[in-house]
Amino acid sequence: MNTLPINKIILASFAFALTHWKKIFEISIVPIAVSLPFLLILPQMFQIMETVFQGNEITDIVLPEGTMLYLLLFLYGYVSLSINMYRLVILGPDSVSITTPIFNISQIARFVGLTLIVGFATTVPVMLTGIGFLQLIVYFLIIPITLNFINIAVQQPSKYKWNLNFVSQANLFLLQAIIPALIGMITTVLFNFIGLPEGFSWTIKVIVFYWSLVNLALCYQLIQANASE
Repeated sequence: MNTLPINKIILASFAFALTHWKKIFEISIVPIAVSLPFLLILPQMFQIMETVFQGNEITDIVLPEGTMLYLLLFLYGYVSLSINMYRLVILGPDSVSITTPIFNISQIARFVGLTLIVGFATTVPVMLTGIGFLQLIVYFLIIPITLNFINIAVQQPSKYKWNLNFVSQANLFLLQAIIPALIGMITTVLFNFIGLPEGFSWTIKVIVFYWSLVNLALCYQLIQANASE
């Protein structure tokens, strides 16, 4: 198959976002609304995580009231937004709407399950060995599996053999892992150096999140098109 052209996919993703920004805004309303309670307690959660990392007693930690409910709502918002973004790219604007939230339990379970598989696969080796670089190695090896997020979104069977050549897999890895991470780190350091409020950095991270969703869907589209030739 042909390799994934990084520069063209990046340009195409920005062009897609600019063309469909109204629809993107529309399908973001409900997910953001249900995620808001958890986002509001996020600073407290970061403080709790810092306390845990410092080795303090877990018994001394008190979670904010309603944390588990807010976390479930946030998870639903994340899954719903991701699925609708993938559907928007693959199936077009008519396939998504603010009036058609995601309530398919099987679809949600498959999406969450794949998210957990990717999360465990990339974090457990690091936890067991203490070698942070392993996370990148493992993520590179399993990156084709993440294309199943789109299969789940468009309600197609998952597949675990994508037959990507090395360059295509490397480019997919760059688009989904390295470039977003670099943008996040650079903007955080830059904004801290300039002294801008942290909200600016989070705005960039949100944009990168949307951009990554569009990128993955465009890569999937190109891979499927090449496979059918």
